[in-house]
Amino acid sequence: MFRNWTQDDRVARYCRWYPHKDISETEWFLKNCCLGAEYSWAITLIGKDEPIGGIDVVGENDVGVPEIGYVLAHEYWGKGLMTEAVQAVLKELFRCGFEKIGACHDINNPASGKVMEKCGMTYVRKSMALKKFGSDEQCEIKCYEISRP
Repeated sequence: MFRNWTQDDRVARYCRWYPHKDISETEWFLKNCCLGAEYSWAITLIGKDEPIGGIDVVGENDVGVPEIGYVLAHEYWGKGLMTEAVQAVLKELFRCGFEKIGACHDINNPASGKVMEKCGMTYVRKSMALKKFGSDEQCEIKCYEISRP
């Protein structure tokens, strides 16, 4: 995680966490955020045993719809990998019994919205959210949802 994305300013720009300064921050983040998640996946390349990103159910939105969040190492942006990963996770979450799934992105990161649209998600609203954990700064987000087919 640290080598591939948590220390990268380009990746952290649109995430709710600041770039990690050293591996101990990533270790803390992993222990306190990711490992407790009931639905959490690492993204890897076929035949490789190194994570290049992740997808998690990060909570519920204000109307009780579970939301996913995702991240990918910068060198893999724009190659269709996140769309493939999100499609697989949505399929698995629906298989597990979820009826509706949501996702949101910072309006300054329209590529993330394109991933959501390619995965069949529909725009539902704009909202405001904390830009970074531990900050009072807000950012505008676009929210999408998809219902079980």
